[in-house]
Amino acid sequence: MKNPVIERCVACACAIWCSALLRCTPRDNPYDPANPGFVMPRFSCTIYLRDDVTTTDGVKGATIFFSYGTHDDSVTADSGSSVDIRIDDNVAGNRITVHVLYVTAPTHQIHDPFDVALSREGRDTTVLLHNRSARPVSWDTLGSRVDTAGVFLVWHASSADQFVYYRLIRHPPASDEIDTVAVNVDRLDTVFFDHSVEEHVLYSYRIDVVATDGTAEGINDYTVKVPNRSPEMPRIDTIQPDFFICLRIRWLKNADADFMQYTLLRGEDSLRFDSVYTCGNRDDTVWLDTTIDKAARRYFYKLATVDSGGLSSVSNVVSQINRTTIERSLVHIPAGPFTMGRNGAEGVPLNQQPAHTVMLSAYCVDQYEVTIGRYVEFLNDGNGAHRKYYSDSMAMIGISRDGSFFTPDSSRINHSMVWLSWSDADTFCKWERGHLPTEAQWEKAARGNDMRLYPWGNSFYFNQHPTDFFLANYIAGYIPVDDSGYTNDGARYTAPVGNYASGVSPYGLHDMAGNVSEWCSDWYTNAFPSDSIDPTGPELGLWRSYRGGSFKNYPEELMATYRFRYDPSARRDDLGCRCVYETH
Repeated sequence: MKNPVIERCVACACAIWCSALLRCTPRDNPYDPANPGFVMPRFSCTIYLRDDVTTTDGVKGATIFFSYGTHDDSVTADSGSSVDIRIDDNVAGNRITVHVLYVTAPTHQIHDPFDVALSREGRDTTVLLHNRSARPVSWDTLGSRVDTAGVFLVWHASSADQFVYYRLIRHPPASDEIDTVAVNVDRLDTVFFDHSVEEHVLYSYRIDVVATDGTAEGINDYTVKVPNRSPEMPRIDTIQPDFFICLRIRWLKNADADFMQYTLLRGEDSLRFDSVYTCGNRDDTVWLDTTIDKAARRYFYKLATVDSGGLSSVSNVVSQINRTTIERSLVHIPAGPFTMGRNGAEGVPLNQQPAHTVMLSAYCVDQYEVTIGRYVEFLNDGNGAHRKYYSDSMAMIGISRDGSFFTPDSSRINHSMVWLSWSDADTFCKWERGHLPTEAQWEKAARGNDMRLYPWGNSFYFNQHPTDFFLANYIAGYIPVDDSGYTNDGARYTAPVGNYASGVSPYGLHDMAGNVSEWCSDWYTNAFPSDSIDPTGPELGLWRSYRGGSFKNYPEELMATYRFRYDPSARRDDLGCRCVYETH
């Protein structure tokens, strides 16, 4: 017989036992907060902040900004230069990753964001912070060097936040002299070439980093001894025809401490040279070349200076024609590429576009525009054969005619020749054993290789102060009322050639902007020739090109890229020429 009381007791006991059993049975996710009595574990990491150079010095006052999932937070370092990052999250696993966005401190920072792993058991790690204050920089000993040209110095860039400049100090240990030889304000400008050193002398260099929060003096000097150096590059000053078929060459005196000799070399082209004169006296800087045996021939010279150690430096090549060109000189333009034209921008005429590279062979060009005196010599040559290249308009510039003989006004003999048709100019240059320049040859001679807009630079008013214009003869001084003389820019009409020495081109040519415009050999076309090597322009056309602008043109028309066209049979009072001569 069942006892109801006993049955109820057994049932209760079973229920209690089952409930306890259920509470002890593990679930699939042991970190489920729904579990009774669950306490979420904490992920943590202690980060020690250290200086990236010493790796042991702690960084004070740093704050770490970090993110985890959608959660952003920050924590500040304690007095021991460490921070604890802690995250409470209900995830399986023993580690999580937080993303450190940046670390800020009064003196330090990090370069880039990074990740840190946090552990349930806690862990620690060290983070190196970059010092932002001024501190000494080190020399790049692989990049720095010394040779016969001087001392080439390279150092590593400063990382100072408040960087102002580098100060390069030079100190010869054998003397008390201390010089600041360079101040570089660009943090990335970590190179300097010291060519103002003397040979066989020991030098020490130091780099100081100057910042708004202080100056860090260099701690490691770079010490070098300068070896025997090549003499400074010599320069031939003038070559002038002298006597019958002789040329007188003058050059600048060499100041090298161990000078030994000058050696003058001559050639009949700009490539092959032979030694024609040697002199061991540094004060002897003039030589008359009496060994020339060909009249009216172009000769090329260069000068070598040799020191007692056998090192030498050689000048640029210069050229001159004997006997026939007493009042003029030629400028040698070396072979190589240059940029012709300029790229499109507001206001740039289409016929000057685009900027493109042109390769030219070497050539010589008149340093000055053809003068009235030179052209009169041409008219009087050939027993009257050249009289057809005289125009009655030339009487207005002082050329008088008596039958087949022509006489220039002595006051205008050095003024630029004008009233020339294209045929007049072309025939004259051929008589001089040359030819009119191509547009490419003219533009390279005017602007060089650095894409400048004017012969003297990119600004028309470079170093000019109105009303004192001295770079070119242009319309600023044009006065249509009388012929009373010079005005702001120097001349009423034309000026004597070479009158604007401050406005020469990179190669030393005068009046490539203003004074008179100059005929070129090309037929004119709006587009540039397709040839990129020694272009000569189209084979036929209606107009001939001319360049340079004149006393009638405005500043923007004097740019080296500005292109003009004109009827080749016509003449003007502001259009002349200069000649080009091949070197082969």
